[in-house]
Amino acid sequence: MTSGGTTAPAELVDHARAVLAGRRGIPAAQRTRAAAILARQALEDTTRRLCTAAGADLPGANERSRLIVLRWFVGEGAADLAGAAWWGLSRLCHHHAYELTPTAGEVAHLVDQVASLIDALPGASGAGTG
Repeated sequence: MTSGGTTAPAELVDHARAVLAGRRGIPAAQRTRAAAILARQALEDTTRRLCTAAGADLPGANERSRLIVLRWFVGEGAADLAGAAWWGLSRLCHHHAYELTPTAGEVAHLVDQVASLIDALPGASGAGTG
């Protein structure tokens, strides 16, 4: 845990991976969505930190706005990765009666994308690995 009782993005990614692996006591039918929610929170924290580090502190902005700002301040590659991960995780977080539950592989792939963005944070040193 970081100061102030908040969880760092890398810790959220680690929790998401532990949930997918069945190490957190969450029922199997709910693991993939729970891991997607944790990964999306890690991603949103990461985009907020990347924007702030680039000098674009946007306290009232929604995630879509931050993703647009990332393109200008961080570059197209990171912005595209963040956007694809956020949209994918957002889709997986919402339950629709007509859709199948996301697979562990789908969620794990998006969790890995979030982990690679966390590694782009200033001062990151192997964050989100493991």
